[in-house]
Amino acid sequence: MRWSIRTRMLVATNLLVAGLGLAVGWLGVQVAGRETERKLVDEVALHVAGQIGSNRWPLTDDLLQKVSQMLGDETATGPANRAEIAASSLDARRRGELLSQVARTPLPRDVMLSGRRYRMAVAAIMQKDSAASEESMRLCLLVPVERIQSAKARAARTIALATAAAVALATVVSVWWSHTITRPLRQLAARMDRLSRVAEDVDLDALLASELSPSGTGGKSPRGPQEVAKLTESYEGLMGQLAEARNRLARSARMATLGQMSASVAHELRNPLSGIKMNARVLADELARHGIHDESLDIMRREIDRMEAYLNELLSLASRQEAPAEAPDRRSAVRLDELADSVVSLLESRCRQASIAVEREYEHGAVPAWGDAARLRQVILNLALNAIEAMPSGGRLGLHVEPCEDGVRLSVSDTGAGVRVPDGTDVFEPFVSSKRGGTGLGLHVCRTIVERHAGRIGYRSSEGGSTFWVVLPGAKE
Repeated sequence: MRWSIRTRMLVATNLLVAGLGLAVGWLGVQVAGRETERKLVDEVALHVAGQIGSNRWPLTDDLLQKVSQMLGDETATGPANRAEIAASSLDARRRGELLSQVARTPLPRDVMLSGRRYRMAVAAIMQKDSAASEESMRLCLLVPVERIQSAKARAARTIALATAAAVALATVVSVWWSHTITRPLRQLAARMDRLSRVAEDVDLDALLASELSPSGTGGKSPRGPQEVAKLTESYEGLMGQLAEARNRLARSARMATLGQMSASVAHELRNPLSGIKMNARVLADELARHGIHDESLDIMRREIDRMEAYLNELLSLASRQEAPAEAPDRRSAVRLDELADSVVSLLESRCRQASIAVEREYEHGAVPAWGDAARLRQVILNLALNAIEAMPSGGRLGLHVEPCEDGVRLSVSDTGAGVRVPDGTDVFEPFVSSKRGGTGLGLHVCRTIVERHAGRIGYRSSEGGSTFWVVLPGAKE
């Protein structure tokens, strides 16, 4: 059976604390016992001897009996240099037993009187102003051993209680400490286990999103020790990389599907478009022989060219090869205001039917852009169509061309409901669309074209509308 980290920490901490508590408690009991014996025996003997000497009390049996009654101990006095008892609180029998034992050298620490053990301490009686010839005396204090043992037992109980309280407190602290360490580890293990047991019917992308969402653990500062917090951060970083890898894999799968669709669409649409374009040209030539010029036929042919360019762009997008239309011989100085006007002419009737007012603002200082006019016109047309579709109940379509530090800037604005996509979503990625039924390719194609022209594209959006902008390098004079 494998123990958990928490159990191991608790067992190790309690064993350590209990071992230290026992060792410290045993030492404490020993020290307390010696100190108790010193205070009950040696210090009392010195104190009594000092009191007798300083007060010059007569060394009689009556005095020592009174002292014994106050202390609860037995006392005896005699010459310091002879085995003799001058006075004591003992009866004759025990006095004789004591005399036989103090006759030994050195004096014993433990004595036995009438079957009872005593601990003996000897102290000199120093009397003030005594004659030099006066014989020095000593006091023998006999303390019953059971009294000493009782005092030691009380001290040991106090130490034992203090040790037990320390062990209990250490256990509580170790439980809290182990909890703070193992809780984030258990949470991390549960998250990893949940991820490793993902069934086929579970949305892995949704699970990754929940792992990285602020309501889960992502966005919060990991708690616990530094190492555990670092491990949690590494796990969340790994989850972020896995989610990103999943997104890249999904995009790659969509692009692969797009490549297959593009080849099929190009094959199915190019031939009928070529036939329509050829018949439109024949019809225009026939009308021209009769002196009639129909501008709608020119618009039709231009739109067919745009559709063919769009099909080429799909193929280029799928194969990740540069479009043939971007060859250097197709680039020239292009005025974005003229391209914007041509797009407005194409969409004029549609704007009128949708009750959309068109506002154009072209600053005279705007320099021409350097690029492929057909491709840049396709960008403006896609942005304008998106703006019109964002205003189903009517509104205002604005086109603005102005100079900027990087060259020239074109803005297409609307008064619709704004771009509505989830936070963190790149609207220029393929298959990302805020429109119902949208393919999500228009803005991606726009960004591809703009970036191939060494330009930049972006947008700003609010509930009152959106503005998409394109910055292109200016044409060199």
